[in-house]
Amino acid sequence: MGVLGVVLAGGLSRRFGEDKALALVDGVPMALRVAEAMRAAGLHVVLAAPDDRLACLGLPLLIEPDDGPRHPLRGLWAALGEAEEVLCAPCDLPWLPAEAILALLEGPAPTVGFDGERVHPLLTRRRSADRPAVEALWRQGAPARALAEDARRVLLRALWLQNVNTRAALDPQRGGL
Repeated sequence: MGVLGVVLAGGLSRRFGEDKALALVDGVPMALRVAEAMRAAGLHVVLAAPDDRLACLGLPLLIEPDDGPRHPLRGLWAALGEAEEVLCAPCDLPWLPAEAILALLEGPAPTVGFDGERVHPLLTRRRSADRPAVEALWRQGAPARALAEDARRVLLRALWLQNVNTRAALDPQRGGL
């Protein structure tokens, strides 16, 4: 099957105020925008979420485990149990292009996105052998950035890696893009 594309959509969207995976950017839900970039790069794509709330998007769902603490790495851990290799991206990167996905697929895993200043630990390519380490970080409540320590940094354009954590980030009149 090759590399499995996984859109991480397990967050609570507290700062956003509603489910940001379903928030529209140019008329398309953010999670679907990320999924389309992965598809354009040739990946089979699933959505990782704690429940089936995203079934309306029409993509296969990977339900995260419900035991242990809520953590951004739960989706990655679940995905590593489904495929030998995965490329994960958070749903709140709506300007992520296929070009970025292809760059992360070059060379050996593990890889992580990097904008020249900041590492983006949830934009990562991992192998199933990493699953025990991901689980340990998740269960300990370690920050997701700890995952990036052993990964090869792939330099990507900062614009591609703009996280959308608030509605204002989508509104050019209020300081967003």
